Amino acid sequence: MSLLTNLRAARGTVYDTVWRNPKGKLSAKLRKACDNLPHNQRLTVVTVMLSVFVLVAFFLFGHACYRIGLGHSRQAVEVEHIRSLELPATNNDVQPLTPSAYDNAGMESED
Repeated sequence: MSLLTNLRAARGTVYDTVWRNPKGKLSAKLRKACDNLPHNQRLTVVTVMLSVFVLVAFFLFGHACYRIGLGHSRQAVEVEHIRSLELPATNNDVQPLTPSAYDNAGMESED
């Protein structure tokens, strides 16, 4: 049990060192830099970043659509018909139901 506990502690230490501490420091610096900006400048920065994001998204979507269309225009569509299945001919011992065993509603009679 102590080996498992030591492994968990080591994993937690590595995770904190590699991910949590640098992420916390970076977010603190970014928050401090954003707090020091005037309101109008902060609004301009957010607007520019949103505009760049939207333009990149439209470019990626348009490029993907273009590549999909380009790929379909080069390939010929081949129609393949469904072939009938060859069922084996076996002699089943199942007897078909006679219509007299059922009434008009499809329910089995009580006789």
